[in-house]
Amino acid sequence: MGTKTGPRCIMLFLLVFCLSGVSASGVDKATDKKELQRIKREMREKKKELKRVDRKERSILADLEKTDRDIQAGSAELALLQARLHESEASLREVERNNAAINKELADLKSFYSQRIRALYKMSRAGYAAAILSPDGLGQTLKRVKYLGMIAERDRMLIKEYGSALTRLAAQQAEIAGKKSDILSRQQAMAAKKAELEGQRRKKSGILAGVRHKKGLYEQSLRELEQSSASLWAMIKKDEQESKAAKKAASEASRSYKDAAGNDRSRLPWPLEGQVLTRFGMQRHPQFGTMVFRRGIEIQAREGEPVRAVQGGQVAYADWYKGYGKLMIIDHNNGFYTLYGNLSRLDLGKGDRVTGGQTLGLAGETGSMKGSKLYFEIRRNGEAQDPLVWLAKR
Repeated sequence: MGTKTGPRCIMLFLLVFCLSGVSASGVDKATDKKELQRIKREMREKKKELKRVDRKERSILADLEKTDRDIQAGSAELALLQARLHESEASLREVERNNAAINKELADLKSFYSQRIRALYKMSRAGYAAAILSPDGLGQTLKRVKYLGMIAERDRMLIKEYGSALTRLAAQQAEIAGKKSDILSRQQAMAAKKAELEGQRRKKSGILAGVRHKKGLYEQSLRELEQSSASLWAMIKKDEQESKAAKKAASEASRSYKDAAGNDRSRLPWPLEGQVLTRFGMQRHPQFGTMVFRRGIEIQAREGEPVRAVQGGQVAYADWYKGYGKLMIIDHNNGFYTLYGNLSRLDLGKGDRVTGGQTLGLAGETGSMKGSKLYFEIRRNGEAQDPLVWLAKR
């Protein structure tokens, strides 16, 4: 009996051990699977984060443009809110003037009505019969009755006018309360919009500070600007080729260009008065030592200062463009173009004819990393020209 039990116990022990081994192995595999899933999940998150960072690195100018657009839209909305607030305040003043007139009218009616009440009171004490009956006979009595009737009618009209004035006064006071509530709401909306604008300006300042103080971001912005410039002029070149047949027709504008740009070099008027901040050609960054070729010049300008065309032509482009802010390009024919960037307002659209000296828009700081200024560029047959060679000496 004991002999049989021993082997059975050993076999049972081995069976349990094997089963437990299989169970442990299964648990290990499940744990490994979960760990693998966790690692894959973390890798996906890391890749997403890297993409976000990479996207941010590649979009300095895009972020700047979006912020500028938000600032411009916010400023326009704020101006509209201010205009509506002024309208509401003017309307309130008008209602308050009307209210003062009604109050005066009401005070006059009240004074007159008080006199009538006192007169009626005295009449009642003397007796109505004595007031009506006359010792001079029936004729005088009838006249008195008639006069008293007229006085009574006037009293009724007086009471009606007084009630009407009270009603109008209540309506005016309700309107005043409504106007004041509207003004308060508009003031709150303006305060919120100002705070939002301030936040956008701080955001722009943060972007610019990064570009100014971090060499990597500065170089990245230069690369983006190069790409943006190449894309812009490729687009202009394509448009030029598509309309080449139309441009072959001799026009007054093309003859003007030939005389002015061909024979009167360095006679073109300046787009605005202002100190030249950055010159054409190869420049070295004073902080980073980076060499960069500048295809145009930057001219100091006041915010809102008019920018004028240096020569007649046709608007080839008028819209936002990454790296240039609000941009206008004028085609003067024969492959001659002028470019005006960083504008705060565009007064013309693509295809509009332009005369020399005509206002194209207003100077500003859209797309600018140096505050309010004008970026000015001249291209001839696709090649950037030094604007200081073409512009009149001063």
